[in-house]
Amino acid sequence: MSEMNQIQKNLYQLLLELDEIFKKYDIEYILAAGAMLGSVRNRRFMPWDDDIDLYITRENWDKFRHVFETEENILPEGRSLVYKENTPYYCNPIVRYINDNTTTIYVSQSLPAKSCGNQIEFFIFNPMPVGEDAKKEYMDLMHVYTELLSPYFVVNIEASLEDWQKHYELYEHYCKRIDEEGEEKVLKEIEDTLISYPAEGSEQYMMTWGIRNHIYNSEHFQLEPEMGKFEDGEFPLGYKPEGFLRGAYGDSWMYIPEYEEQIVHNAIRNDYMPFKEYTRRYLPKINRESVFEKFKINKRNNASVFYRRRKIDMLIAKEKVLVGSVHVLEDLKGKDDYLRSLLENRDYDELAKEFESYVSLQKTKDVLTYNILVPISDKNLATYLFSLIEQGRYYEVSKILRAREAQDEPLNDELNNIKHLVSICHDISVARYDEKDPELVKSLVDKHESDYPDLIDIYRAKIWLMEKDANSVEDFKKIDELCAHVLSLYPFDGETMAFQAKAKSECGQKEEAMELYEKSVHNTRNGIIWQKVEDESGISRMDMEAELIEVLQNEN
Repeated sequence: MSEMNQIQKNLYQLLLELDEIFKKYDIEYILAAGAMLGSVRNRRFMPWDDDIDLYITRENWDKFRHVFETEENILPEGRSLVYKENTPYYCNPIVRYINDNTTTIYVSQSLPAKSCGNQIEFFIFNPMPVGEDAKKEYMDLMHVYTELLSPYFVVNIEASLEDWQKHYELYEHYCKRIDEEGEEKVLKEIEDTLISYPAEGSEQYMMTWGIRNHIYNSEHFQLEPEMGKFEDGEFPLGYKPEGFLRGAYGDSWMYIPEYEEQIVHNAIRNDYMPFKEYTRRYLPKINRESVFEKFKINKRNNASVFYRRRKIDMLIAKEKVLVGSVHVLEDLKGKDDYLRSLLENRDYDELAKEFESYVSLQKTKDVLTYNILVPISDKNLATYLFSLIEQGRYYEVSKILRAREAQDEPLNDELNNIKHLVSICHDISVARYDEKDPELVKSLVDKHESDYPDLIDIYRAKIWLMEKDANSVEDFKKIDELCAHVLSLYPFDGETMAFQAKAKSECGQKEEAMELYEKSVHNTRNGIIWQKVEDESGISRMDMEAELIEVLQNEN
C-alpha cells in the first residue's frame, strides 16, 4: 500500500483524535463520503482525496457540543472546533475540527478566518417527520434555512429550474421576515422547527445542508454499525454502508473515477504552516462587519437572478445541441443497420468511434442537467444504450433515457426493454454489493436468465455465486470454464478476468493466474475488484493509480 501524502497524514491524525474523544464520551458517528468510499472499496484514502467527512446525528452532536463547552481541554493542543454558534461570521451548519498548525483556506471561510486549517467536517443529520407531505415541507424548510444561513454563495445550486422557483419564493418570504423581525429570531424559529422531530418513530434522517438532498433511512443511524478498515484503523461505517454510498453516488459507487472526474477541493494549502500566518496579513486591512453586510446584500442579489442565469444556461445548452446535432446526425446518417450489425457482432470499440460525436454532445453537463436530448433516431439511441448494458455499464443509461422520457413521444418497445434491463441490472447490483445476499442474487438470476442468457451482469452474478460456494479444485475448474465462455463473448471484462485468475490460481496455474490478475485491473475500474485482486495476488492497482495521478499532477 502506498503511503499517505502529507495532507492525508494530517487528516488521519485528526480522525484518530476524534475517534478517541468520541469513544471516551460515548458519542456515535460514522465515516462519510470519500472516507466511507475509500474504506468500503479499498480500505484506504483514495489517492486524490484531500478531506474527511463524518456523519453525526443531532443527538450525538448536541452531546459532543455539551462536553466541549462544559469540560476543559478535551481537544489536543493546536486543535479547534468551529461551528456557527462559537465563531463570528461562520455561517454554516457544518461543524469543523481543525488542525491550527496547517493551512486550508477556502474563499467562503476567509472572512471567519477560523476554519482555515486541515479539517474534518461533521455533517449533522436530523430526524424527519412522518408522511410525504410533512417530509416535503421539511425539505423545503431545510433548503431555505441553509440558503438564509449562508451569505457567501448560493447554496441550493443543484435545484431544478422548477424547484428553484418554489425555493426562491420561500427564500424571499423569509428575507422579508428577517428585515422586519431580525435575522436571529427568524433563523432560530426555523432551526427549532427542523430539530423538533424525535428520533423515535422517524423513518428517515436528512442532512443539514442544501447542496444536495442527503436523506437516509433511520436504520443506517440507529442499528449496529458495521466497522470498516481505513488505513491502519477500524472505524464505524453505519448499518449497510453500501446503501449510503448508492444513495450518495448512484449505481456506479464502486467504480473509481477517471483522473478528469476526480474531485479535488480548490483551496490555499500549506500542510506545514499555521493558517494564522496567512490570515494575520489580510484581516487587519479589512472591516469585517462592513464586508459581511456586503456579502449579505450580494447574496440576495445573486439569488434573485439565479433563475435567469440558469435559464440562460439551459437555452445555451439547447443551442449547443441544435448546432452540434447537425454534425452528429451527419455522422450517423444512413448507418442505422450498420450500427446494429456492430452491436450484434459485439464490436464495441467500433461502435464507440461511430457514436463519439453523439456521446460528446449528449453527455455535456448542462445537456444532461436540463434533460436535453440530442435528436438521433430511436433505433440508433437503442443501439448505443444496448451497447452500454452489454458492456456492464447499465448505470450510464439512466440519465440519457431520462432525457428521452422527457420528450412528448412515448418510449417504443426497444427503449422500454432497455429500461427493464436497467432495472434488472440495478436489482442484481443491490443484491450483490449492498445486501451481499447469495439467495437474493440467485433468485434474480433464476428469474431473468432464461430471457437474457447473455446479459453480462447475470454472468457476473453467476460467477460470484459459484466462487462463494466453491470448496474444491473441481468447483474452480467449473468457474474457469464459465469465465472462459464469458470472455469469449466479452473479452474486455476485467471483472470476469479477476474471477478466472482466482480459479486458475486455485487449480495450481499460478503463472497464468498472475498474468490474468495484472490484466484484469487494467480492464475494469471497479474498486471492489481492484481490492479483490490486491488481496489475492498482491497486485495493487490503487498504487498504480496513485503513481499515475502524481505524474499527471506534475505535468499540469
